[in-house]
Amino acid sequence: MSRLSSGTSEDPWPDILRLVAHQLRIPTSLIAGYTEMLASDEIQRDQQRRKEILEEIRQHLRDLNRLAVELQEAGRAATSGLMLRKEPVAVRALIDESLRLATPLCEFRGVGLEPGTPAAPTGHVLGDRFYLKMCLVNLIDNAAKYGKPGGTVRIITEPLGPLIQLRVEDEGMGLGPQGARLFDPFAQGAHANEGVGLGLALVKTIVEAHAGSITWRSGKGSYVGFTIPWSPN
Repeated sequence: MSRLSSGTSEDPWPDILRLVAHQLRIPTSLIAGYTEMLASDEIQRDQQRRKEILEEIRQHLRDLNRLAVELQEAGRAATSGLMLRKEPVAVRALIDESLRLATPLCEFRGVGLEPGTPAAPTGHVLGDRFYLKMCLVNLIDNAAKYGKPGGTVRIITEPLGPLIQLRVEDEGMGLGPQGARLFDPFAQGAHANEGVGLGLALVKTIVEAHAGSITWRSGKGSYVGFTIPWSPN
């Protein structure tokens, strides 16, 4: 395991605590959405779908439990960050799981979500599955919020030799002139009232803890993503 820090010389724990606490909204929002779905007449009649939704809720509760335990451990030990449990993570499985988790968020916002073409390559990254999914789901959620209403969000994978780029494309105009500032904790941008700076700052922290870097482009074909080391099969 390795420790995730904010990359500052001062004690980063207060900022990291707030950043991760911000991320609680993703699984809690998903659980709330699935709970409403369970109450619908359509789901009541579809027992198989009902079982699938219940399993999704259980998974999100497990994610919340892990986050809570790690925060508790870090606070008790007065540590400077969270522990990353690095293991080989299949890129294709990472994309599939992120799509599955983020689909309800996009449906709620009336935005389509689909994998890009070509399909994700076989191969793996050495990383923490939970936090890498957190990064992708956060980027998808931001794209769904601020992209073109009724548009489509896509996850694109692009092998770059010893690195692989995972990016989320939308049909909006991107981050705009504030650009890279939104990756700073608590940056005050056009969407600061909705916490976009918090989420992107945590994405940057996690990606850098995986020896990676953030990539983004505004304008037509805008995207936000990251590049990390990988091993193609």
